[in-house]
Amino acid sequence: MSKGLFAFFISVAGSALIAALAFGLDWEGLFSDTDAAQTPSSFTTAEVEKIIEDWPIALTATERALTEYRAIGGSRSGEAAVSRGIQANMYSRQGWDRGRAEFLISYLFMLRNSILKYSDQHRTLGYFMEHYQQNSAVSVELKSWQIDQIDQLLKQINKSPDLNEYPPGDVELMVLYFDRFHAMLVGYGRPPGFVAQQQASR
Repeated sequence: MSKGLFAFFISVAGSALIAALAFGLDWEGLFSDTDAAQTPSSFTTAEVEKIIEDWPIALTATERALTEYRAIGGSRSGEAAVSRGIQANMYSRQGWDRGRAEFLISYLFMLRNSILKYSDQHRTLGYFMEHYQQNSAVSVELKSWQIDQIDQLLKQINKSPDLNEYPPGDVELMVLYFDRFHAMLVGYGRPPGFVAQQQASR
């Protein structure tokens, strides 16, 4: 096998592992498969349903406002202020109590990462990166970029709290909504049906 072809297969393997972590978790035996959370939680099913619908709308409005702001100049601190203001206004229009939607999206994102922390895909990705760093068949630029992407993903997940630090009801409820919430995050800004295609190709 030529060095170029081998590099291609290594690169594809890295992308496949990232996709596996992003789109495919095996829940069997990890949590209860009940249809509803059995213990009290700090958020409700209605809130999760609503944030899944409202977050992409708020984010789209925020990105549009930031694009307009950047077109006339501005600063990083200004962008942060615009972002906070637009999101607060959008969530208010969508019927959220002050600050609740912002807190909830951040909390659910952290909870999602804590769940990913316990997946087989997460362990596999860490093992792959350790060995991939030693590979000399891939260009330095490509390897550096892929390692940086994997490293950022792993750091984000590794820094998330252990599941026993959350109320049990929160974990149960997030597991029930994991696929939809996760698809909302990874599918934003991508063509319609992107997440479904990735899941079907596993």
